[in-house]
Amino acid sequence: MKKHVLPILILLLLTSLFFMSTSYTQTPSPMSWDEEDDVTYEKPFKLPKGDFNPHEKMIEADELFQRRKFNKARDIYEVITYMSKGDTLVKRAQYQLANCYFNMKLYEDAIFEYEQLMRMFPYSQYNEDANYKIGSAWFKLSYPPAYDQQETINALQQFNHFIAQYSESDLIADVENMKITCINKLLEKKYLNAHIYYMMGYYNASLMYLNEIFDENTPGEIDENALELAAKIYIKKKNWDKLAVIGEQLSAKYPESPFIEKINTHITN
Repeated sequence: MKKHVLPILILLLLTSLFFMSTSYTQTPSPMSWDEEDDVTYEKPFKLPKGDFNPHEKMIEADELFQRRKFNKARDIYEVITYMSKGDTLVKRAQYQLANCYFNMKLYEDAIFEYEQLMRMFPYSQYNEDANYKIGSAWFKLSYPPAYDQQETINALQQFNHFIAQYSESDLIADVENMKITCINKLLEKKYLNAHIYYMMGYYNASLMYLNEIFDENTPGEIDENALELAAKIYIKKKNWDKLAVIGEQLSAKYPESPFIEKINTHITN
């Protein structure tokens, strides 16, 4: 009996030693000081040491801003927003901080800082310009019509808000012009989508986008092209009643369109 038990005990002992050595080798060794020194950390925001006169620093920052040294001016304005206790000074420093980012063409940062200004000071004298520049920033961030138009949508929403909020502003004319550009970009995006579906033979999907253009009722080149594309679809579908309606709209709005004659040819035949 003992002869049979002894080999089993030896086997169990060897097996346990094997697993202990394996787990030991897989345990990660602690990081050496040299390795730890190689780890990079995010640099924290440092407030200046010693005396700090916010009014003097504001003058310094304004001088840098006037000289278009926006990067250096930004750093000082940011410190003032942390160090100063006066609402008037902080308010102006926050506004100028946003202006620095705007002039540096860091538009997303500028939007954040302008919105921060309005959260901190809802009735600031700078809010009209801040709202205008938020819309302008989104406008500058927007892509051509072939790409995603979320930034254009954001700009259009901001312009509508500005017009409702500051209807007597001297900036209204500029806002209206940018708003029209946004609308046309969104219409062109819909036309491009419609044309892609037309080329793929998905006529109903194409008409869905074209009808969205017609609902906007915005005369111009895009609207004319959309009517002509709708006419092509109804010719493909042999829907002569709908084609006649498109022909009437095209004749009324764009009588010089060469596509009218083609429509009339299909209707009369």
